[in-house]
Amino acid sequence: MTALPAEEARAIVARYPSPRSAILPLLWLGQRTAGHVTPEAVQDVAELLDLRVSEVESVLSFYTMFRRRPPARCRLEVCRSLACAMKGAEEIVEHVREATGVEPGGQSEDGQFSIAYVECVAACDHAPAYIFNERMGGPLTREAALALIRGEGVGRP
Repeated sequence: MTALPAEEARAIVARYPSPRSAILPLLWLGQRTAGHVTPEAVQDVAELLDLRVSEVESVLSFYTMFRRRPPARCRLEVCRSLACAMKGAEEIVEHVREATGVEPGGQSEDGQFSIAYVECVAACDHAPAYIFNERMGGPLTREAALALIRGEGVGRP
């Protein structure tokens, strides 16, 4: 293994009666280790679980919470589930795109910020809800979204 801490990876696999069941925890380990899931981590997971790389890739591509590149310093994820969509989530993201040129799912050229849609964050009572650098908040406004990615913060992230 080159990308995953070997001892920790083997301990994760040992917790499951079927090694294949450890695929998500191992991908989380890879992301926690490097900040994103590297190709080397994918290879390590495949070897450890006796899977083809394509099988690990298919799991990795299904889940949106895994990153394939280093994360931006400021990460804004906007919920687009029904309650948030009805409260203007898409308009907020479009406003950020117009102001910055960064497309949803992308990040700024300097790596300072990213914006993305996510599915339900279980905060419908705060719609439109968001996650900013692993902290949930809401309701989000157009102005607050720009303040967050500019590092200005808002009253209640």
